[in-house]
Amino acid sequence: MTFVLLSTEAFGGYLGLELAEHPAEWLDKAYKFNSARAAFAHFVTQLNIGKVWLPRYICNTMIDFLSSQGTEITFYDINDEFEITTEIGLDPHSLLLYVNYFGLCSRQAHKVIERYGAANVVIDNSQAFFNKPFESLATIYSPRKYFGVPDGGLLYINGGNIQLPEQRDASSETRMSHLISRLSNSPEAAYQQYLEAEKAISKLQIKRMSRLTERLLRSIDYERAKIIRLGNARHLNKYLREYNQLNFTINEDSVPLCYPFLPKVETSTREELIRKRVFLPCYWTEALCRVEEGGFEWALINRGLFLPCDQRYNETDMEKLISLLEIK
Repeated sequence: MTFVLLSTEAFGGYLGLELAEHPAEWLDKAYKFNSARAAFAHFVTQLNIGKVWLPRYICNTMIDFLSSQGTEITFYDINDEFEITTEIGLDPHSLLLYVNYFGLCSRQAHKVIERYGAANVVIDNSQAFFNKPFESLATIYSPRKYFGVPDGGLLYINGGNIQLPEQRDASSETRMSHLISRLSNSPEAAYQQYLEAEKAISKLQIKRMSRLTERLLRSIDYERAKIIRLGNARHLNKYLREYNQLNFTINEDSVPLCYPFLPKVETSTREELIRKRVFLPCYWTEALCRVEEGGFEWALINRGLFLPCDQRYNETDMEKLISLLEIK
């Protein structure tokens, strides 16, 4: 009997994780990188951009990534409506990056595009996963801000094409330990591994998205996550908006990363909440050296409470979270 080898795939052996597979047409349409900052930096290089305008209120990793490849950076300010207040001059070899903060600044993003021109603006939707790409030069995304994946960034271009990096990232599995631990352990158990993973991501070279990350992204029920996040955020806003200095609209086009709460009354502080095991991020302490002391951005860094409202929780959890704020 003669056997014909039909495939180079192996047969047998041990089993892997069983992951569901959901439709992800949006993923097929994106340029896929190993991080959002890698996607943006590669885009800047491909377009031969020499200068980028960035908000002062942004993480250092984006700044460091651009600086390392010789891109000139100039900063602009935002007001308490997240609108640009700096006079900006753009030329054919410069562009402006606007951050869709917390996924709640779509209106402001549209105004930025109208003011400076679509061909000069890139929208950073790293904190706005469920927002559609804007009619700007490009839009970038960071799925790991919304879901338990080890890395990854997406780039959508409004017309035209770029060449992807030749190499695909093969290191994602080394940044999975905290994600696996979180399935059965408390967040404290693998917090050090999480910090190490974040540090490793900041040092990644620009590469295409790993096969592991792409497969994990195809296993997520996005519609379920969107519905739950939206409901939780609306529930928080119903009870907290009267105490919140920030004014925003939560709808199906603005599904937030978190509920940004800048209290105008006395509440539990971030440190007190952490002692109650409410673990809140801080956006971004490293920006303190760039922003005006006592100004809006300074207040967000020092007093902002970025409350979780993601798909792990329900309205009962949100009510408990509100009670833990101990609003005076």
